[in-house]
Amino acid sequence: MSSETAQDAPNHPLAVRMGVIAWLSHNVLIGSIFGTAGILLKPMQERLQVTPELASAGVPMVILGSAILASVAGVLASRFSLRSLIAGSAVASALAWLLLAFTTSFVAYLVAFGLLLGPAMSLAGAVVPPTLVTRWFNRNRGLAIGLVHLPVIVTIMPVAGNWIVEHHGVETLFLALAALSGLVLLPAALLVIDHPPGKTAKQAVSTGDPAVADTGLGLAQLLKHPVFWGLAIAAGSINTSSVLLGVHLVSMGESWGFTRDHSALLASIMSMVGIAGSILFGLVSDRIGGGRTLALITFDAGLLWLALLLGLPFPVVAVIVGLIGMHGSGAIPALSRAIPDALGAASFSRAYGLATTLTLPLMVIGVVGTGTVYRLNQSYAITILVMVAYFAVSVLLALWASRKRAAPAMAAPAAV
Repeated sequence: MSSETAQDAPNHPLAVRMGVIAWLSHNVLIGSIFGTAGILLKPMQERLQVTPELASAGVPMVILGSAILASVAGVLASRFSLRSLIAGSAVASALAWLLLAFTTSFVAYLVAFGLLLGPAMSLAGAVVPPTLVTRWFNRNRGLAIGLVHLPVIVTIMPVAGNWIVEHHGVETLFLALAALSGLVLLPAALLVIDHPPGKTAKQAVSTGDPAVADTGLGLAQLLKHPVFWGLAIAAGSINTSSVLLGVHLVSMGESWGFTRDHSALLASIMSMVGIAGSILFGLVSDRIGGGRTLALITFDAGLLWLALLLGLPFPVVAVIVGLIGMHGSGAIPALSRAIPDALGAASFSRAYGLATTLTLPLMVIGVVGTGTVYRLNQSYAITILVMVAYFAVSVLLALWASRKRAAPAMAAPAAV
């Protein structure tokens, strides 16, 4: 009853403002990094005088930098002011884009993405926004978190960014991105209030329930659990697909004979249609289970990727790319449902975080390997076939994992 009372308590009048700032924080960081990855690939090859695989190293460096901080990001959010964390991330992001605008050094390129944008994304792009929402929203908390993560900026950035590069040069784009972080996100961060007046951070997220021992699986147990690996590898195929296309889709479109503007439009379509994926496949996973939904997503994705080999006209390719984006977004609710179904609800946070970390190398290999393969063969056909094979394996793993049900909770708490 105390838990229900806490969840039914009305939201503070400032909750909406905090939600808007959380949305801005997530969108500015994610949108500026992943929304420009595809359109920067060729300009950075020319600017840095490097190969395609080195020019595509930006996103892998962001992932690496984010992964390094990810293990402690939650601790930082609980111990330090959210205002300072968002503000610091905004400053780091602005400095990264300014560094890229005024230098042509490949080392500076790696520093900007790995040491500045990576940690900033981990904090202000991933951890802090839902933390801020959780502290301020009692009612409709899940809906608020969903709205905060709507990828609006990443949807419009490929087309807008490509227009800036074509008409004003890549330096102007970097300066615009620096202004977005320094002149928009930073002032907004200064308006953040860490938690409702009169509450501490812990009280802001309390449900009113007494403390209950966590009986979920520990990290060591998860690493030994074959079902965990099955779900992680299956979800990794979708995540690799999304990141790979985010970096290479513009170049892919040009290799298929489309103009650069049309190719950039494909990237926007993928993000735009992807907005519906988390809602649609969230509903599906509630009906058929997370594991089966993950199998459905990977099966569909394999067919959609295979269709990219057919030399189809732009309108058809746009539909295919949009559906790939929708399925990519659907992996998040599917995996979120599959983990508690198969491993137990108490194991969710550790299993989800560990799965994300362990599949990061697949994303890096996918992005860098695609650049290498294209440089050697001047074709993306091999990459497409490899992804189709990965999806086929993922379908089998997800179906197998969907047949497993969580065992009763253990009496002893997990070690970590």
